[in-house]
Amino acid sequence: MKHQLAPSPSPALEKAFPWRSPRDPMNRVYEPFADANGKVHPMVIARADEITAKMLRNKATLKAIARDPDDHRLPDTVTNKQLEAVWPVLEASVTTEIKRLTRGQALKSPPVRIARVEPEHVPEHEKVLVGQWGLFLAKWPPNRLTSRRPSLLNGQILGMYMGAVLDDPDDLYDWENTYERYPAYALGLGTDTRYESLMGAEGAANAAVFANTATKLVPRRNGFGQEFAIDDERVNALFIEFLVRLPLPGGGFRSQLIGAVVALENAFDQEANPYGLVLVSYGDTYLPNLNS
Repeated sequence: MKHQLAPSPSPALEKAFPWRSPRDPMNRVYEPFADANGKVHPMVIARADEITAKMLRNKATLKAIARDPDDHRLPDTVTNKQLEAVWPVLEASVTTEIKRLTRGQALKSPPVRIARVEPEHVPEHEKVLVGQWGLFLAKWPPNRLTSRRPSLLNGQILGMYMGAVLDDPDDLYDWENTYERYPAYALGLGTDTRYESLMGAEGAANAAVFANTATKLVPRRNGFGQEFAIDDERVNALFIEFLVRLPLPGGGFRSQLIGAVVALENAFDQEANPYGLVLVSYGDTYLPNLNS
């Protein structure tokens, strides 16, 4: 029997290991890093200081946004050199966050909060989101000092995407037959790379999973009626892919992909984003979910 419910916020998951088991995502971590009880293996925790993270890609995309004078998500005054200086800071932020989640430590001041979407938060064509959960910047109005904002240009992240790892075909088959909402809360990572991975958050989700996307209505390609497209002008955050090197219980390491939510500068523009929503792009592959 399929479960129809969408994920619900769970405070306990905000300090939980983000890679979850497809067999019991609420209670068990992904098997390579688990002990017999499904918790993070003590040997993984003991070696948490050995965790490292590297940006897999997205660098060219971010540079293109900054170079485009008509794209206001990043200032066009930002140079490639300035962006390149951000990469290692972002990697350090992700490394620190994964270490925290591996150890199960709480975050004192989360940069985001989960709240219900209200009618004034969305345009008319997105009223279906009213009453559902959305992701918001925790500090709003934003800090006047741009250097204190949790933004991409400051090398900060808003959170890591949590989900069950569905890389095994049998696990994916079972997942599709268990969760009716799949793939509404799934995130594909590393497409066309040897690290390709899929995470599904239908069974257990942290704050990052509740980020909605921004859409607009455009004419259908066949000329009849309208369909949804991603509204890049309103999108103010991205999932950036990181390859995380994690210790294994029996020694050695395993590289695992994950997505980090990063805020672009228009997220802090009170005129463009009066309610402090975090709106991400899940890519064109997500559009069939909206247009079905």
